[in-house]
Amino acid sequence: MDGYGVFLSTLRTNAGLSLEILAKIVASSKSTLSRLENGEISRPFRGGTRSLVIQLAPILCSSTKETERYLALAGVERSLLTETEEIQLGFVPSIPKGTPEEIHDLERLEAIYQHLLNKLEAWELELGVDDALPNLKLKAQRYRNLLQEIHKRLDQLYNRTDPLDPPAREPVPVHFIETLGDRIVIGNDYEGYASVPQASSLYALASDNARWLMQLAGVERFAVDDCIILANSENFKGWEPHEIRTTMLTNPLPISDDLADIQREKIAAIEKHYFNAPHYRLVSATPAFSELDHLKIVLAPLGFYDYFSLNPYFDEPLLTALDGSKISLRQKYGNTALTYSSTDKGTSLIPAPISIQCIVVTEDQRLLLVQRSLSVAFYPNHWSASFEETMNAPGLANEGVQKGDADFFAGAIRGLDEEFAIPEEEVSDIRVLSLNVEYPTLSVDVFTLIKLRLTLDEIKQGWMVSARHRDEASRVSSISMDLSEVVDRLFSRALWHPTSRMRLIQFLFYTYGVQEVAKAIKARQPS
Repeated sequence: MDGYGVFLSTLRTNAGLSLEILAKIVASSKSTLSRLENGEISRPFRGGTRSLVIQLAPILCSSTKETERYLALAGVERSLLTETEEIQLGFVPSIPKGTPEEIHDLERLEAIYQHLLNKLEAWELELGVDDALPNLKLKAQRYRNLLQEIHKRLDQLYNRTDPLDPPAREPVPVHFIETLGDRIVIGNDYEGYASVPQASSLYALASDNARWLMQLAGVERFAVDDCIILANSENFKGWEPHEIRTTMLTNPLPISDDLADIQREKIAAIEKHYFNAPHYRLVSATPAFSELDHLKIVLAPLGFYDYFSLNPYFDEPLLTALDGSKISLRQKYGNTALTYSSTDKGTSLIPAPISIQCIVVTEDQRLLLVQRSLSVAFYPNHWSASFEETMNAPGLANEGVQKGDADFFAGAIRGLDEEFAIPEEEVSDIRVLSLNVEYPTLSVDVFTLIKLRLTLDEIKQGWMVSARHRDEASRVSSISMDLSEVVDRLFSRALWHPTSRMRLIQFLFYTYGVQEVAKAIKARQPS
């Protein structure tokens, strides 16, 4: 093997592809690919072989640097690439605003990206959407993202408007990053609940930030405050453990080069205070209504540094748009944060963790409320209904080696034990109500209802005396399950965790039904 052949073989192996599957994707043969890997095709590559070599790069390479090394080893001069080949390989041209050629250049770029997207979608269909490579899904999502940016600029230049489109919203600035003793935290000064919220309907409970993100993504979802639903169980009655099937990928998903550059720049500020614990991110969620009798979940590993080096800076103008201007991470990639599909549109381009967010019902019919301590990295001093636990992947942790959570339910059970010293046998019922996204961090939140065989007093005793992670909370309290009392608490001046009101409302949906909850909220509002 020569250097190129070894590198090609390594990339294919890392992608988990056999020669047969890769040959199917690129419409070549197993023998041709084998000859490339074994250095049996003479250089320089010409004609169909050169085209094949270029076609393999966007499938196997996950970054610009990897692509540049691939081309160098293949002996392909970048200066001799066509514009389409450059774009296919991930080298995005800049098209400044205000030039005489702007419309022509944008339309040419639009045609190229649409062609490449059609090609990727054809590969996905060839493989079957359930077996399509995450790398291909991410590339397709990037093409869609760029096409959306191109379409918006062309609409402005041609003065085109869609009468069905709502007026454009501007994102509301969110100041949720703070430094406590040189330690970065998120949410210390979060102002989402500083005043008493007013709403005349369930729909009106969404914040301006949530509405902006939904408009950016081109979707309409139910939202409360800064929490947006991705998918929910039928009538919010919950998925039980046998109704969710989980697949774990062994390799992390690649991210865009510009995000990777920010990670490298910011990581020094966080590694002094935090351990790089292994977690999971959501790749796709296929709900039961898509011809399945279960919720199908695909996860990929994600390190703490991978997301915490980015989400404190989501609203800073650190990235470059197609016209060369500076925009924020959320403006460039936030529209993909509501997309996690195995059947269309790919997955989120921003790495975000899975947070198992549990609402706990005690044996004496109380809803558990917990005030997060000042020591936590996310939303210190905020009230939670009831607790949160980042989903663990296998690997080294600050307490040794962690085996990882097998599914959402395992993460919830582990959290009960770590934060309250409650063993699994005290759980009488557990179910997942919904999947959600919270605006400040773009994390995927799995709302999980847990019913216990323990009273509030028994829970508090275990927390104060035996819980290993008791310092993550400063207070434990409760409210009754009564509909009117919960609704009253919803509109109190409490400093809520950004998803707590959504959790409480979904619990009310589960208990009383959507229509009764909507009536109670409407009745609570002043006329």
